[in-house]
Amino acid sequence: MSYITHQTKNIILASNAGFCYGVKRAVETTKKLKAENPDKEICVLGELIHNSQVIKELNDLGIKTVETLPEKGCGYCVVRSHGASFDVFEEIKNKGFELVDLTCPDVKKVQDKAIELVQEGYFLVILGKGAHPEVMAIRANAARHTCDDNVFVAQNLEELKEIENTIKKKSKVGIVVQTTQRAEFLQEIVAYLAPIVKELKIANTICRSTTLRQNEAREVAQKSDLMIVVGSKKSANTTHLAEILVDITKTIHIENASELKNFKNEIQNAQTIGITAGASTPDYIINEVIDSVK
Repeated sequence: MSYITHQTKNIILASNAGFCYGVKRAVETTKKLKAENPDKEICVLGELIHNSQVIKELNDLGIKTVETLPEKGCGYCVVRSHGASFDVFEEIKNKGFELVDLTCPDVKKVQDKAIELVQEGYFLVILGKGAHPEVMAIRANAARHTCDDNVFVAQNLEELKEIENTIKKKSKVGIVVQTTQRAEFLQEIVAYLAPIVKELKIANTICRSTTLRQNEAREVAQKSDLMIVVGSKKSANTTHLAEILVDITKTIHIENASELKNFKNEIQNAQTIGITAGASTPDYIINEVIDSVK
């Protein structure tokens, strides 16, 4: 963490704030692809990362974000950092695109572990948000290797409790975790499952970047009267940061510096302000927030 000099406020910036390795790789590779192929069409299937400013920047460079593929494609199609199903990969190639796979390496590890567990006969529990593209891709890839009802996505403990009778009938249960989830969520699920299943195999697939980011944010929050979390409301890792910190100190979640005007009183009343940001938040947005606070 770094301490930023200010006449009347103490401002602490978390070191592990902003782009993680997987996001940085996806953004830089996509921009480089366009720079090296200016005359070729380049599209990304779904938002490359969950940040509207970055998506606009890519669009301004001529890199299109599409939700569905045309019947006949040309140029390059990028698979975003969240990954995709096997069927989507095949569709991209069959429609004539050159495929560029920018699935985050940590996300790919979760997919591989999920496939491994179902192939070994485990009933698979995926901990994460079912509508999130990363989780949808993990589920789809695992389901190719087992029957569909042998894979279950749980966003919270209550959802898992709804199928407790089904779980008790399974001889083996395996767990993988969305890379950006909270460690506390995994611990809660393990504590619930351990007494009711015969065999439990846990793959803690929360990525190292997420763990470092969350741990440092906690440390900064303990020293701060106010925490500012910067990043998209659609970003899972950013919203989890805010969820963690709100139990430690007063916390606000903003997407950019323009939203700070809604929290003038909170900023004026805080002597020490901590700032952290999600893995899909560019440095320039973080710097704009710091300058606005100062």
